[in-house]
Amino acid sequence: MKFRFWLYLTLVVFTGCGEDTPAKPRYIRSLEIAALPQKTTYLLGEPLDLHGLKVRYVYSDGSTRDTEDYKVFRGDSFTSGKSEITLSSGNEEYTAGFAIDVKNVLMDTGLPVIYINTQNSAPVVSKEDYLKMNIRITSDKPEYSLDHNGFEDEIRGRGNATWDSPKKPYRIKFDKKTSLFGLTAAKSWVLLADYRSPTLLQNILGFELGRRFGLPFTNNFRHVEVVLNGNYAGTYILTEQVQTGKGRVDIDEKKGFLLELDFHYDDEVKFRTELFDLPVLVKSPEDITAESLNAIKEELNALEMAVNNGSYADLIDVDNLIDYIMVNDMIMNFELQVPASVYMYKEVNSKIKMGPLWDFDCGYGYEDDGKSFYREFTGRIPYLSRRNGWGGQPFLVRLFDDPAFKKRYKERWNEKYGLMAGMPAYIDSMSAVLEKARELNYRRWYSDSRNKESAPLKAWWNSRLTHLNEAVNRD
Repeated sequence: MKFRFWLYLTLVVFTGCGEDTPAKPRYIRSLEIAALPQKTTYLLGEPLDLHGLKVRYVYSDGSTRDTEDYKVFRGDSFTSGKSEITLSSGNEEYTAGFAIDVKNVLMDTGLPVIYINTQNSAPVVSKEDYLKMNIRITSDKPEYSLDHNGFEDEIRGRGNATWDSPKKPYRIKFDKKTSLFGLTAAKSWVLLADYRSPTLLQNILGFELGRRFGLPFTNNFRHVEVVLNGNYAGTYILTEQVQTGKGRVDIDEKKGFLLELDFHYDDEVKFRTELFDLPVLVKSPEDITAESLNAIKEELNALEMAVNNGSYADLIDVDNLIDYIMVNDMIMNFELQVPASVYMYKEVNSKIKMGPLWDFDCGYGYEDDGKSFYREFTGRIPYLSRRNGWGGQPFLVRLFDDPAFKKRYKERWNEKYGLMAGMPAYIDSMSAVLEKARELNYRRWYSDSRNKESAPLKAWWNSRLTHLNEAVNRD
C-alpha cells in the first residue's frame, strides 16, 4: 500500500510541475476579398450591388474567417471606366478592394441626359474662359436629341456664390443658334446647379409662379441630367441666359435697355443712381455709346425721384412692378432688398418693367448657412429681417409708404391669391416627376441630413401664404 501510494504521488507531482510552451496570440493581419460580387459592370450612377461578395479576415497564423463587418470606404459608380471599390472593416483599420467597370451611359431617371466632353477632357475651372466642347443630348423624344462633334461649341463656369458650391453651375455657348427642347434657338444657355435645393424645386417654383402671373419673358426650364467628361455631375435646370433677343427679353437691342441691379457691381458698364445709390449693371445695349448710357442714367434717376415723390405711374408699369415684388415676397426672397439678380427692362416708347425673375437660392426662409431652409416664414418685403438695411430696401420702403401703391398691391394680391394657393399641387406633381433624379443627385452630392423630400417645402409654402394673406389684407 505504501509503495503504490508513493508511486501515485510521484506521478502527480511530476505531471503537475511540467512547463508547456505558451501559445502565440492570434491577430488579424488583413482583410481580403474571398469572392467578387455577382455584379461588376454598371451604368453611371447605378447603386452598388454587393450580392455574392464574400469578405474575410486573414489571421497571423494563416487561418481565415468570413465577416460581414465591413463597409464601402471609397468608390462609387459616378465616374465612367474602371473604378476601384475599397472596403474597410468596422474600425477602418483593414481594407480590401475590387474593381468595377462603369459605362459612360447614365442610369435612367426619366430625364434627358446632356453629355459634355471638353477638349482633352480639361476641367471647367473658370467663369471667364470658355473651353471647347462636344455635346450630345439623349431624350425619349427623338426631336430633342442632339449630337455636336468637332469641338465647335463652348462651356465655362458661371454664378457668384453658387460657383463656390461643390456642384458647379455652367454656361454653354453654341457656335450657331441652337434650339434645345423645343425652345427658341439661341447661342447661350445656362445650366443651373440648384445645389442649395436637394428637392430640385425651389428655383423652378419662382419661374412657374412668374409664368402663372403672366410676367413677360419669364424663363422656361427643363430638368436634365449632366455628365461632364465621363463624370456624373448631377441634375440641373437648363434655362435661357438672361439677355435680349428673340425668345429672351425680346426688345429693341439698340434703343431699349436691359439692366441688372446687383450689389456685386462687377460688369464693365455700370453706374450708381443718385438718390438711393442703387448698383446698376447695363446688360443691353451691348455696344453702348456714352450718349445712350447717359440717357439710361437719366431714366433711372428720374424713376427714383418719381418714387420718392409718389408720382411714378407714368414711368414704370405699376401692376408689373407689384407682380414682380409679390412673387419674390411669396418666396421670401430677401435678395430683392440687397439688391441682387434684380432685372428690369424698357422697350422703345414704353414704361420700365421688372423682370425676368431670377435666382431664388436665398428664399424659403434661408438661414445663410448654405443649406438650411423653412425655419422662418413670417415678415414681408420690404421689411424682411434678413438683409435688413441693405441698399435696395429704401427704394422698396418708399413704394410701400405710398397709400396708392399699398391699395393696388392688396387688390392685386387678392386677384392672384388662387394662383399662389394652387402651387402645392404643382410641388407634388413635379416631386413625382423628379423622384428618381432627386435620389441620384442626392447620392452624388449630399452626405449630411438635408431633406430632399418635398413635404417640408409644401408645408412652408402653405404657412407663408397664410401669413402673407393675413398681413396684406390687414393693411
